[in-house]
Amino acid sequence: MNRTASNSKCDVLRRLFLGSAARAIFAGLALTCFLPGCTSPVFYTDNPVLIYLPGAGWRSDKLPGFTNPHERLNQIVEKGEKGKKAPVEEKNILLVQLSKEYETSRSPHMRRAALEAIGRISTNYSNPAAEKIFHEGLEDDDMNLNLSACRALALYCTEGDAAKDNKRERELAVSLLSGRYRELPYSMEAGSEADNSRRKDVRVEILHALAHFKPEDSSELFPALEYGLTGEKLDDGALETASCDALGKITGKRYGLDGEAWLAYLAYERGETSTAPKEKSLLTRAPRIEDATGIVK
Repeated sequence: MNRTASNSKCDVLRRLFLGSAARAIFAGLALTCFLPGCTSPVFYTDNPVLIYLPGAGWRSDKLPGFTNPHERLNQIVEKGEKGKKAPVEEKNILLVQLSKEYETSRSPHMRRAALEAIGRISTNYSNPAAEKIFHEGLEDDDMNLNLSACRALALYCTEGDAAKDNKRERELAVSLLSGRYRELPYSMEAGSEADNSRRKDVRVEILHALAHFKPEDSSELFPALEYGLTGEKLDDGALETASCDALGKITGKRYGLDGEAWLAYLAYERGETSTAPKEKSLLTRAPRIEDATGIVK
C-alpha cells in the first residue's frame, strides 16, 4: 500500500517537472523568434554548437552598416572588372574608391585586392595616382603585395590601345620591375628558407611581367632578363626558366629553355658576335642544369 502511494507521488512529481520543463523550453524557443537580428522562425544556423536554434538565422546575416570581409573582397573585385570598359569619368571615381581602400585598410588581403583592381581598371587609362600606388606596392615589405603590384603594373602598361602609346609609363614600368628584381637577394645567407622562397616567387613574377613588354619600350629590358639568366638564383633553375620563357614571348625566337643559347642570342643582338645561335626545340633545357638534383653547373 505504501509502495503504491509512493509510486503515485513520484508519477505526479515527474509529470509536473516534465510539464514545467516542456513549457519553459517552448517559451524560450518562441522568444527567439522575436530577438533582434532574427530573420526567420525556420531552423537556420551555421554554428556547429547551436544546431537547431529557431529564428536565429545565419551568423553571417547582414548587420546595419557592416560588410563582412568576404563581401568586401567581392565588391573590390567587381569594381575592378566593372572599370575595365568604363568611361574615363567612372574610372576616376573607381580609382579614388580603390585607392582609399588600399591606403586605409589594415588587411593585407584587401590591399592586394585593391591593388589588382586598380590594375584592371587601368586598361586604356593613364593616371599618376595609379602609378604611385603601383610603385608603393612594388617596394612594400609585404612580398605578396609585390606580386600583386607586378601583375597590376604589367596590365596598366600593356593592355589596350592607349597603353601601347604610353611610352613613358612602359619605360618606367620596366625600370621599376628590373630595379626591384635586383634589390631582392636570393641566397641561403639572405634569410630563412621561407623568406627566400617568397623572394623567388616575386622575382619569377617580375620576369613574367617583363614578358609583356618589347625591346623598344626600354633599353633595360634585355639586361634585366639577362640578369635573370646569370645572376644570383635558386638552384632549381626557376629563374632561368622564367627568363627563357619571357625572352621567347618577347622575341619569338625558338631557343626553348636553353639559357646558354639565349645568352648567345643576346650577345648577337648587342653586336658582340657575328652569327646568331641555331634555333631549337622549345623543350630543350639548358645543358648546365645537370641530373635530378638540378644543381646549376
